[in-house]
Amino acid sequence: MDNKNKTNLIEATDERVALLQQMSHEFHMLYGEAMKEYADKELKLIDDVLNFGYKIIQTVGIVAGFGFTAIGYVKNIYLFVSGEAILLLSIVYGVYKIKKIYSENLSSIQSSSDQKSNVFNEKSLIFQEVILKAVKEKVIDMVDFQARLDAVDQKLFKEFSPDEEVKIKKNEDFLTPLIIFLVVGGATLLLSFI
Repeated sequence: MDNKNKTNLIEATDERVALLQQMSHEFHMLYGEAMKEYADKELKLIDDVLNFGYKIIQTVGIVAGFGFTAIGYVKNIYLFVSGEAILLLSIVYGVYKIKKIYSENLSSIQSSSDQKSNVFNEKSLIFQEVILKAVKEKVIDMVDFQARLDAVDQKLFKEFSPDEEVKIKKNEDFLTPLIIFLVVGGATLLLSFI
C-alpha cells in the first residue's frame, strides 16, 4: 500500500463500525421502501387494468346477451348476426388491446424497477465490503468509501430524477373503436328487430 492510500485510512473503532452499520441500516430501510413502492405500482396497474377490462367486456356482453334473449322477435336474421358479430368482435378487440397496454406498461415498470434495484444493490455491496474490511483489517479508507458512495448516489439521483420516471404508455385510440363497435353493433342488433 502506498503512502497516499495510508493517509486515507482511519482506525475502525467500534463507534465508527457502528456508525457504518447504522448508515447501512438506514440505506437498506430506504431501499426496502423504494422497492415496495414499485411493487405497489405494479399491483395497482394490474388491478386497474383487470377491473377496467372486466367492466367493458361485461357491458358489451350484456348488450350482446340482450340480443340472444329476444332471438324469437328477430325480423332480419342478417342484421342480427351482423350486430352480434360486431359486438363479439369488440369483446375480442377489447381483450387484445387491454392485454397489449397492460403488457407494455408492466414491462416498463418492471424494467425501471430492475434498473433502480441494480443501483441499490451496488450501494448495498459498498456498505458490505467496507464494513467487512473494517471489522477484519481494523481500518477504513474514508476517501475511497465516500467517493464510491458519491458515485452510486449520483446514479440513484439519475434513476429517480423526474426525467427518468416510468413512462406509462398510452393508447388514446383504444376506447374510440371500442365505443364505435358497441354503438354500431348495438344499433345493428336493434335494427334486426324492426
